[in-house]
Amino acid sequence: MRESIKIITEEYNFKFRVSGLVIKNNKLLLVDMDDSGFLCLPGGYVELGETTEAAVKRELLEEVGKKFDISKYLGVVENYFINKYSKKMHEISFYYLMSPIENINTNNFTIIENDKGHKIKLDFKWIDLKEVNNYDIRPSFLKQILENENLEFNHLIFNELD
Repeated sequence: MRESIKIITEEYNFKFRVSGLVIKNNKLLLVDMDDSGFLCLPGGYVELGETTEAAVKRELLEEVGKKFDISKYLGVVENYFINKYSKKMHEISFYYLMSPIENINTNNFTIIENDKGHKIKLDFKWIDLKEVNNYDIRPSFLKQILENENLEFNHLIFNELD
């Protein structure tokens, strides 16, 4: 088992992660992790020695239970924010548009993921792309990205700490 790329200090936590955008029938797949009260994209940490492409495929298989291919690299985001535990976060995340290799339906579903010994409840929801502004989706800049028809954004920096 490889180590996830993250650094924890008193002032900041750092994480290197990947996120997968899965769109089917104009609906976006989002997840509420452990009843957090907000939705985010499926994804997770990149492990030491792993490419971001391999990481996003692995994370979606672990979380969604289906195999996916990468349709398109969308961009990278440097994000600075306060997490749900009131900790300052510095995150670098690679975003990919993903297409399922296996059939996937657009019914909401729940999975209990065993993530290196920690059980995480994942409530997946399919949200109509025209209704994303009606939901608490994090990171908050994601709604802005979804408004871009081709979804490409290259390199963005969002700092909610200033």
